[in-house]
Amino acid sequence: MRISVKKRQLDNDDIPTASFSDLAFLLIIFFILTTALTPQTGFVSELPSGQQGETQQTKTPILALHDGRMQFDDQEIQRRELRGRLAGLGLAAKQGQDKIVMLSADGKVSYQEFYEAMVAIHQASGVVAIVREEGKAAP
Repeated sequence: MRISVKKRQLDNDDIPTASFSDLAFLLIIFFILTTALTPQTGFVSELPSGQQGETQQTKTPILALHDGRMQFDDQEIQRRELRGRLAGLGLAAKQGQDKIVMLSADGKVSYQEFYEAMVAIHQASGVVAIVREEGKAAP
């Protein structure tokens, strides 16, 4: 018993495109459903240049975050004290480089702690200068 199989040949060389519209419709629906429609919140901060002036008349305040602890000018403080200390600097009345507050973070510092410190400096009308050690790659 022999079965003969004939190959079906298309008369024309057209590619069947009937399902492309269905596929396009499904992709449009997918992208509409997965798009985030909530606006991103944050703040604009201007980072100062890395050049240092010849003389520095006033000491730049330093906020250091270390493993859940916070130090402001080498004195350990609590988070609730930070806004008061920053307000005491009178950054709103200052201009130029006098508005700079250095922010140093090392060890296990969460992004939330770092972000809250940046927001506190920004709300006190300060300019954030981020400090990292020489030779370490940025995360």
